[in-house]
Amino acid sequence: MDKKHENQRLSRHELAEGVRLTCVSTDAFKTAAFSAAFVLPLGAENAPFALLPYLLYRGTEHCPNLTVLGETLDGLYGARVEPFVRKVGESLSIGFVAAGVDAGSVPAEEDPTGQIAHLLCDLMCRPCLENGRFRAAETESERQNLIDRIRALKNNPRTYAVRRTQEIMCKDEPFGACEYGSVEGVQALTPDLIWAAYQEVLQHARVELFYCGSADPAAVAAAFADGLTLPASSDRYQTEVDVCRINCKPRTIVEDYPANQGKLTLGLRTGLAGMDEAYPALMLYAAVLGGYTGSRLFVNVREKLSLCYYASATLDKVKGLMMIVSGIENDKYDQALGEILRQMEDLHAGGLTRDELEQARRTLISQIRSLGDSPLSLENYWHRQAVAGFTMTPEELIERLERVERGQVMAVGRQVALDLICFMKGVGV
Repeated sequence: MDKKHENQRLSRHELAEGVRLTCVSTDAFKTAAFSAAFVLPLGAENAPFALLPYLLYRGTEHCPNLTVLGETLDGLYGARVEPFVRKVGESLSIGFVAAGVDAGSVPAEEDPTGQIAHLLCDLMCRPCLENGRFRAAETESERQNLIDRIRALKNNPRTYAVRRTQEIMCKDEPFGACEYGSVEGVQALTPDLIWAAYQEVLQHARVELFYCGSADPAAVAAAFADGLTLPASSDRYQTEVDVCRINCKPRTIVEDYPANQGKLTLGLRTGLAGMDEAYPALMLYAAVLGGYTGSRLFVNVREKLSLCYYASATLDKVKGLMMIVSGIENDKYDQALGEILRQMEDLHAGGLTRDELEQARRTLISQIRSLGDSPLSLENYWHRQAVAGFTMTPEELIERLERVERGQVMAVGRQVALDLICFMKGVGV
């Protein structure tokens, strides 16, 4: 492992009941990364909560509008803050991610780390209000923005195909819900409903904080603890990972989609999540099948047989789903589906070669090591880990991947069960 990754040290801090900070201490970067998020269960309608980070971003008591907020960030060496809404398994995470100059690059007395931590706390806990509620004009503006954001999800056929497949697969599970809610849910929001949702978040959501940089973790923890003003609560949300280990009988759904090419997606239940002992073997199975340009789907289905424009396999380590996604001409549906299933069956029957396995192993290890090249990549990794309650470090994951044997990969592949074939048939634009 190179020096950059060797010097990364992980620590966790419990700041209060249900308030946790994850620190990656390193002096390898000129930029530090932060995040601050409320974590709550996904619901059937998430619009009231999905609206909050964008509305909170519009102003705090100390930075009452976007202009003042922008000036404050400029004064912090051009720091950046962005609101986010993330679905992590069956949890909803709403909050802010920030990047700013690392503490080691400026005079100690300036303390940009503490100032950014305080700013994130202000955004979460001290909004600029009007008559005890969020300001009416900004609320209406962000309502419309959220409607536009939901409608725009259909504009990317490749990602929407996966989203639609998961929605159908998990229609009776929280994971099937859209993290942004529905257009109808946003349209039904009133100022009182939004305010009530915010009060619920303050009282019951878990808080996950993250920092990556060279500042002393104890000082970072003190800055966040000082800035957060949350009501005392012993009833903050705790994640329960549910991978739904009961598989459904395979189904086929065909829907028209306004595009020039069809999207064929296979949704599979793996019965495994990131904390399971066999998960590294599952990662290798997915990589061999469709995880990189040397994979079976890419080499055979795309390159040799020209049955698709792209084909890949991805895993959701929190929910335990595998998605095989491909873009095809409508008239190649039967051939493409048949070849994808044939490649899977060959792997299950013993066709995995040692060469394939080692290439996939090298690719995965390289991808995991690259997480340590960017503080924001580390934020994304550790935020998902923290929300799900997983504790495995990238280094531990690499060690486990190195120990996986060929027979374990084929065995775990035989556990993977096809749940849904979703074909979004292109009908032109």
